[in-house]
Amino acid sequence: MVFLKKMKILIIIPVYNEELYIKNCINSFINQSHKPDQILIVNDNSTDNTENILKKYSKKFSFIKYVNKKSINKPSPGKKIIQAFNYGLKHSINDYDLIGKFDGDIILPDNYLYTIMNDFIQNKKLGLCSGVIANKKNNSWKVENRYNNDHARGAIKLYSRKCFNKISGLNETMGWDTLDEMKILYNKFEIKIYNKIIVKQMRNTASRYKKNQYKKQGRVMYLLRYNLILLLIGSIKLAITSKSIISFCHCIIGYINSWINKEKYIVNSEIGKFIRNHRYNNILKKITNV
Repeated sequence: MVFLKKMKILIIIPVYNEELYIKNCINSFINQSHKPDQILIVNDNSTDNTENILKKYSKKFSFIKYVNKKSINKPSPGKKIIQAFNYGLKHSINDYDLIGKFDGDIILPDNYLYTIMNDFIQNKKLGLCSGVIANKKNNSWKVENRYNNDHARGAIKLYSRKCFNKISGLNETMGWDTLDEMKILYNKFEIKIYNKIIVKQMRNTASRYKKNQYKKQGRVMYLLRYNLILLLIGSIKLAITSKSIISFCHCIIGYINSWINKEKYIVNSEIGKFIRNHRYNNILKKITNV
């Protein structure tokens, strides 16, 4: 791959009690063949040794900065982590071409930023790019298969500034990492996933929100204006992936609960229609390719 030119990269990492993982995460950024211009780490009310670790790194490396944020300690899928991200954005550099949202328990391959940056340089329509995530199982790293191959995981996303601004940044809501992609496609930007660039995640994402996780996925489907057909298809897929009929039932329950409570949608009717059509088109492609 030919190095074309330098792009300024801002990385924001919200963290909460990451003392077991944050050193390996930061070191993987330090070891990048193309280093970011700033790594802004948001210490979101950690109660362990996280802040002391961040303090040492920020003193040693000028491009690493951390800020403390006070919040509740209760896990809240989506909303809490993006609140921390947006807090970090207010305290970060303003001069950047690419902006990344990463988690504090990942380890990047050394060429991650270099490879993705060159794609952004060559493709002006590219709005979001990422690799894939692998979790450790039985002493070996296995790429997650819970998500579609065209879905960029929330722990390792890199956006062009133009695209990021066009979608008005990241929404502080459950389902943000699907909502952003739908808004990106709606605004006619492209998404690229590198299936051969593998990022190690030292902690399984689902383990943080294991309780009621499938009900929450049903809720997200409602918030994104899925109809009943897409709900059923999505719930069946979850049941197959998790190998449990319980996940199917819980997903349906989560959707119905949101419908009964008349929760406010996180997209307007136009984008909701776009999302439904996009999902149907993807389903049709998979059927015709079988």
